[in-house]
Amino acid sequence: MLGMSGIGLMLVLLFLRQPVWLALAVIGVGGNLLLNGVMSARFMAGTTMFDVASNYNLSVIPLFILMGEIATGSRMSAELFTAARVLLSGLRGGLAVATIAASGAFGAICGSSVATAASMTRIAMPEMARAGYDRGYAAATVASGGSLGILIPPSIILVIYGSITETSVARLFAASMIPGLVLLSLYVVVAMLKARGAAAPVERAASLGERLRALREPWQFVLLFVLTIGGIYAGLFSPTEAASIGAFGAIVLGVLRGSLNLPKLIDAVGATVLVSCALFMIIIGATLFSNFVVQTRLPDNLLNLAEGSGMTVWQVMALIVLIYIVLGCFLEGIGMVLITVPVFLPIVTQYGFDPIWFGVLVVVLVELGLITPPVGMNLFIIRAQVPDVQMKTIYGAITPFLIAPVVLVGLLFLLPGLALWLPSVLY
Repeated sequence: MLGMSGIGLMLVLLFLRQPVWLALAVIGVGGNLLLNGVMSARFMAGTTMFDVASNYNLSVIPLFILMGEIATGSRMSAELFTAARVLLSGLRGGLAVATIAASGAFGAICGSSVATAASMTRIAMPEMARAGYDRGYAAATVASGGSLGILIPPSIILVIYGSITETSVARLFAASMIPGLVLLSLYVVVAMLKARGAAAPVERAASLGERLRALREPWQFVLLFVLTIGGIYAGLFSPTEAASIGAFGAIVLGVLRGSLNLPKLIDAVGATVLVSCALFMIIIGATLFSNFVVQTRLPDNLLNLAEGSGMTVWQVMALIVLIYIVLGCFLEGIGMVLITVPVFLPIVTQYGFDPIWFGVLVVVLVELGLITPPVGMNLFIIRAQVPDVQMKTIYGAITPFLIAPVVLVGLLFLLPGLALWLPSVLY
């Protein structure tokens, strides 16, 4: 009862627009105080902050954020979009498809959905406006493509999931690659079907020479991807080592190409510090909260309740998926993972599901939340940068794109090998 009350109070604080880290930390410390007294609560608060801040596995987070900030500042995302635009020219909705493809590629060196959506909004929205695309349709393609940043590795959310569940980040990265490509393909199908109406005009088809030249543009992206993700898959680097090499490589490439100077580097480091600090505060609060939840034995009691109710394993999993979808309409992605995984993971593993597979499923559900009204984070990122597009327009246009992650969730249940085959081959 204490555990359920703590979760209820935490949700109330979130709905009152309190910061996620504060809501988690207050319930975590307060719950531990009620359970074990003042001395234990003080000890838990102090050791948790030290343990999180000194966790070697979490050092990958600021490094991947820095790599993404450098890539954005040195216009790698713009070159990816330009290359995809030329290659897909002559196709109805080609700019929209290019936006989704470039977002997926940029997510492979960024790891953040918010950063991907913000970067592609600045690049793709003006181009689609000039080409005569429907504004809602253009915003929906940017929002859906941006969500790929947390599924296609490297993924910051998967790093956090691996840390709190003590699962291999390298295996999680391998597990998410094929589902990420499948989701990208599903988004492309939706965008092309939507473009068959009046939403998107047909652009002039580029010549063969222009297409060949476009293939040479994103060479630095390919190099970074091979160094980081390729190095992890080949067993040459740990995720942290790959992130440090990737961040350093992005700086070197930006300097050599003349697209990165000292002021831009300082801005990238400053943005990395701010984002990393915010994430670590959330992780600290979530660790305190999960410690409290575990002490109340809430996961064990929920498992016993599910087994005693006569519900089948598929009914239990359907209920968990439904809870994630509902929470995704109101909560921020990382906070949602940190709140729910300590509660649901023991239930899921007890029913025989692989924690690696469950991590991919959770990220797909978080992706769905990023573009689901009314509080889809990517929708607000776009609205902030393109204020002339009304939120009701974006809400209406994003609806068909919600089908893609829902289909992927179904595929993960029907074909778990989508997530588990590549890790079994590589590790």
